[in-house]
Amino acid sequence: MRRMRLSKEFRDQFIQHEMRTHGRKNGFVTDGQEARLLKWLPVIGLPKEKTLADANLPEGTPLVMEIGFGNGDFLVHLAQTHPDWLLIGVEIYLPGVAKAVCRMDDAGLIERCRITQLPAQFVLTNQVAEEQLDGIFVNHPDPWPKVRHHKRRIIQKDFAALMVSRLKKGGFIKLATDKPDLAEWMRDILDVTPGLTNVAGVGGFIERDADRPETKFEQRGIKAGRISQFLHYIKA
Repeated sequence: MRRMRLSKEFRDQFIQHEMRTHGRKNGFVTDGQEARLLKWLPVIGLPKEKTLADANLPEGTPLVMEIGFGNGDFLVHLAQTHPDWLLIGVEIYLPGVAKAVCRMDDAGLIERCRITQLPAQFVLTNQVAEEQLDGIFVNHPDPWPKVRHHKRRIIQKDFAALMVSRLKKGGFIKLATDKPDLAEWMRDILDVTPGLTNVAGVGGFIERDADRPETKFEQRGIKAGRISQFLHYIKA
């Protein structure tokens, strides 16, 4: 593999490089991945100056977001199992964006998603309107295990309130992690977030969805002897 040779104009519009985030952002893409980024991001990308209202979305289509989609496995699964949904994929790691675009393209589902490499906080604050989303998935977010780094975890009180404000009434938030400490952290924050109801009851976790695939990160946890836990909230 080699370093990307995307044009400055393309990078300035679609690639996240100046906003402060924790974790990896940019990296390497192959020639084939670069070609597909250049083909598809002008069509399905969500650059920083646009909102979902500018994204040519079919009217009345349920909008479901996956925050941190990794290499796109779960995004493809959602597109295949929910053909009525339009998916908003948020991922700051460029190689993950490239892989997801290729996988969605290979599956013939690429036009049923909108992709951004911008941070989720920016996307929800600036590009998503209040009560615009029907659901949000957060799968295996970075656990930031050291106590001094817990402030970097994506699920915080302010971020939870932001997610709720962008959900329609009856909309959902579903989360997954194989880190028990992080599972309890997310549950404890979301259980007391105004407007949310824990489907499993306060303090509870749901059973794994029957059709849920094992993502790359979940498989890593299984190999290490860790079992994933799942949370499901509904906006009242």
